[in-house]
Amino acid sequence: MNITLPAPAKINLHLHINGRRSDGMHELDTGFAFTQAYDELHFTDSDTLQVTCSLPHLSGEKNLVFQLLKAFKTKHHIEQGLAIHINKKLPEQSGLGGGSSDAATALLAANHIWSTNISIEEMIEFAAPFGADIPCFLYGRASLARGIGEKLVDNPAPLPEQILLLAWPGSGLSTADVFRHFDNTDHALTPSGGVDTMRRDSACLGSNDLEASACRLSPDVRRLLDCMRQQTKFAWMSGSGSACAALFDDEKQANAMAEKLKHQNLATWVHIGKIIAIHPVQKKKIGT
Repeated sequence: MNITLPAPAKINLHLHINGRRSDGMHELDTGFAFTQAYDELHFTDSDTLQVTCSLPHLSGEKNLVFQLLKAFKTKHHIEQGLAIHINKKLPEQSGLGGGSSDAATALLAANHIWSTNISIEEMIEFAAPFGADIPCFLYGRASLARGIGEKLVDNPAPLPEQILLLAWPGSGLSTADVFRHFDNTDHALTPSGGVDTMRRDSACLGSNDLEASACRLSPDVRRLLDCMRQQTKFAWMSGSGSACAALFDDEKQANAMAEKLKHQNLATWVHIGKIIAIHPVQKKKIGT
């Protein structure tokens, strides 16, 4: 067996905070879509579960992929092993869900390779406690989400068709730190509602309740956004940061902005592509 699968970055089309639960987690109102930027996961046979990464400090049992699959093996009494190598292309602590995406792709592959063949709904229920972003990758389609991100429905609104520029300033942000700053700052929470009341239009595209806290914690994020917003009205931070997204009418404009960001040392990683609605693993049969 020798299988290679992508683990795409996600972006939050919007991110609003409804409240904080008794367990410290936050109730969200958000939208997810996928991008053409991705990590690559390589799967080969092994008698034991092994996870390695092109970034050595992410190898081994501390990796979320290892933790998720170890628990999955235990739950389903699986004796098989699996060797997984992650070719890391997405920046860490960027708000693009790289680690969660790796874990979701690994679980999708393991579910097939180990012949457990459980449903997507069962996988989401199992994986949600391991990371709030994992469910959106398992769901596999552009979505609207509530709860901690696990209550998902299809996003019925058309996705933006402009060219997407993703840019990372070269330094990450701790999700816990950003939420802690948000909790300690005066702000108005978005009124809560059920899944059936989720936003069904693009009026809130780019709205992110965590942006002010992230910019306060990281001047690099603030400078990156300020520069992007000089050229487009659609520029925002994804998730808890620190990567930012911007939309442009054509690739020439996006490329010009990417070069400006790199020239001014505002970004060390950029990606230009499209926002996509379907997770790429859903478009291919695992193992082919």
